[in-house]
Amino acid sequence: MNAEVFNKKHILVDQTATTQEEAFQVIADFADQLGFVQDKQTYLEGLKEREKEATTGFKDHIAIPHCKSTTNLKPGMFLVKFEQDIPWNALDGKPVNVAFALTIPEEGSAEHLKLLSLIARKLIDQNFREGVLNENDPEKLTEIIDQIAF
Repeated sequence: MNAEVFNKKHILVDQTATTQEEAFQVIADFADQLGFVQDKQTYLEGLKEREKEATTGFKDHIAIPHCKSTTNLKPGMFLVKFEQDIPWNALDGKPVNVAFALTIPEEGSAEHLKLLSLIARKLIDQNFREGVLNENDPEKLTEIIDQIAF
C-alpha cells in the first residue's frame, strides 16, 4: 500500500458514533484533520449522497464509505473502528464496526476506484476480515492492510 494513501496515522478508533450520520461526521472530521479534503462539509455530503445510491455496507460488520469529489485533495484511505455498533443497512443486515473510508479526487478517479475494488476483493478473505475486525494495534493493523496491493 502506498504510504501517502494509507499509513498508521490513518487509523482511528472512535468511541462516540452511534448512528451512520455520526459515523460519516467522524470520518469527514478525520479526513479533514489529515489534510485530505478541502471542505469537510462537502465531503460529508458526498458520503451521504453516495450512500443513497446503494449501501456501502459490505458484510461482516465492514463498510467502505467513499465519494468522488473536487473537495478531495488527494486519494486517501482511512480505517475507522467504531466501538459502538453502527446501524448501516449493510448487504447482510449486520451493523458496522469497521469502515474503510476513501477520498477519491475527480482527477485520476479511475485509478483510485480501482482501490475500492481491491479492498472489496480483499474483504472476501476471511483471515483479512477477522484481522481487521479483531486487531487494535495500529502497527499490526497497518501490516494487515498493507496486504492490499495498490
